[in-house]
Amino acid sequence: MGIDSEDIRSIFGRNLRKLVNGDIPVTEIARNVGINRTQLNRYIYGEAFPRPDVLHRICSYFGVDARILTQCLEDIEAEQRQIVSGGGPIPTLDFEPVSENVFPDGFYIEWKQSWIYANMFTKHLLQTSTDDGARVTRIRAPAGFRPDLKGARYQLPLIDYHGIAVNQSDGFAIFDQGRGTHGVAMTAFRKGFMNVENVFPGYKLSAVVFNRQRHHFKGPTILQYIGRNRAEILKVARSSVWVTADEMPKDILSIIELLEEEDRGLLPVPTSF
Repeated sequence: MGIDSEDIRSIFGRNLRKLVNGDIPVTEIARNVGINRTQLNRYIYGEAFPRPDVLHRICSYFGVDARILTQCLEDIEAEQRQIVSGGGPIPTLDFEPVSENVFPDGFYIEWKQSWIYANMFTKHLLQTSTDDGARVTRIRAPAGFRPDLKGARYQLPLIDYHGIAVNQSDGFAIFDQGRGTHGVAMTAFRKGFMNVENVFPGYKLSAVVFNRQRHHFKGPTILQYIGRNRAEILKVARSSVWVTADEMPKDILSIIELLEEEDRGLLPVPTSF
């Protein structure tokens, strides 16, 4: 079922109403998730959208994944019964595109912890551009495991992730989907952090299906702007996808560690979007 021009808050709220429609009181659900009942009701009725860390707690509590952002529960359940190949296009959402002044066109390095290899990080090359007024993104990432961590970045098979970047109150969010796979992700980014230039700290919640298994990722994600510097772009494109902590820039690693402390409740976090 398509979701063209439908507000993602409405989709999420409708799915949440179905999930809470059981024997457990809303007050108890809110307490188990770690939010107050008023805030949960605002999510249920599409009046607000949670931070990615709160969204992750909601998904974990109900045993669902990030597809509740863009698909109704019935379709998700049908996919679980019969996984088919081929991903659809990114839906058109009723959100304002993020300004290029906030999120410039060009190339970025996306840093995050690997969900495949323990104690490793991934370094992807993300491109953003403006297409007919929309801010669109693209990442080409390996599909599945690699026996050689230093193998070619664009070795087949690949997943081509296409997304849109939309405005948020204190930054922007990217919704993307993998072509040729049932994968969807939402990442919220801030405008800046620790006075580090050209760096956008964020938090990703994603779900993907491959080998007939459903996999999740949630955690800090950093975008590092490299513009259109051809030498830097080629350097990243020719480098390994997977890196160790020692191979990462120290400022990027420090930001990821601080965001992880936020997620564990050791530091205060920004207000909900």
